Amino acid sequence: MSILKKLLIALLASSAMVLITATFVDGNIKVQQTIDINAPVENIWNFTSNLTALNSWNAWFKRDRMMRTSIRGDEGHPGSSFCWESDSTELGEGCLTISQLTILRNVTLDITVYAPYRMHAKTYISLQSMSNKTRVTLNFNSHIPYPLNIIVLFTRARKTIATNYTLSLQELKRLSEVQ
Repeated sequence: MSILKKLLIALLASSAMVLITATFVDGNIKVQQTIDINAPVENIWNFTSNLTALNSWNAWFKRDRMMRTSIRGDEGHPGSSFCWESDSTELGEGCLTISQLTILRNVTLDITVYAPYRMHAKTYISLQSMSNKTRVTLNFNSHIPYPLNIIVLFTRARKTIATNYTLSLQELKRLSEVQ
């Protein structure tokens, strides 16, 4: 058998292995982090209900102080967007849009990443008043479709998101408890 045929067979076999493996990989990425903050829900709402304030504690956006950013729409209302463009491949470019607000309770954010690869996700910020404290929960949900879901095996997406959520919540706690 010629070398070309052997290479073609090896390439086809490798591709088949990747596709078969991808059928068994869960493409859902879900992360949840919670923190209790010694501040009333009203203080925390001010940091979670508009995009400028949200980015003051968002660990992702502290990674590149030189990124180009813009805010569109009516700040603090559904439909307002924060868009970014970074030279860092870790941050890439995308938009964060407020899709829903329940005053003093929940914020739902739609995330669209355009680069380094296209991805859609939702982040939910939940606030639960507990006497003089507030429990803040961040939830991240995304789905990577087949066969691209194979990248879940080779990335640390869940761990990276969890780490950044922990850092973000710690910063939110620090800012909220100072007020």
